[in-house]
Amino acid sequence: MPVHHLAVAVKDVSNAHDFYTKAMGFTLAKVVKNMSPAGGWTKHLFYDIGDGSLFAIWDLRGMAEVLPDESWKAGLSTGAGLPVWVNHVAFTCDGADDMELRKQRWLDYGRTVIEVDHGFVRSIYTNDPDGTFVEWTYNTRALNEADREEAERLLLDDEPSTQAGESAIFHFPPTKAA
Repeated sequence: MPVHHLAVAVKDVSNAHDFYTKAMGFTLAKVVKNMSPAGGWTKHLFYDIGDGSLFAIWDLRGMAEVLPDESWKAGLSTGAGLPVWVNHVAFTCDGADDMELRKQRWLDYGRTVIEVDHGFVRSIYTNDPDGTFVEWTYNTRALNEADREEAERLLLDDEPSTQAGESAIFHFPPTKAA
């Protein structure tokens, strides 16, 4: 079942809008402006990501009853005090050539980009202005029965891993304000 949209809160809507339209290439499709049930008001900005799905950002205004104070932190992981790579958003691109175009777009926008071959997908990563880790990825092979069997085995395996992870992801540099 496809995802209709994923929404994240941002601190600076102008910076986020600039990033998601210029660096990501998304098109603003819809904005919904409402009063918040807890006081204040919101804008919910929806971006067409090109496959019938939407990505959205929240602009939260005057919501003292909902937000602890103005020092709240955005970013799916960093806002929760987790490493940047834990919670992230992965968007599908159309293969190696498309990924190279998207990588260059990020570089032209001034972003740091890392590339990782995960064995079944290839990915590039950067941070949005609020520290949410974003990814472009494409499948390099179909998942099969052996992958499913391994998944079932690893689900039940609670021993510490002895396999190194993708160290570039784990040591991604901090976000620079765009």
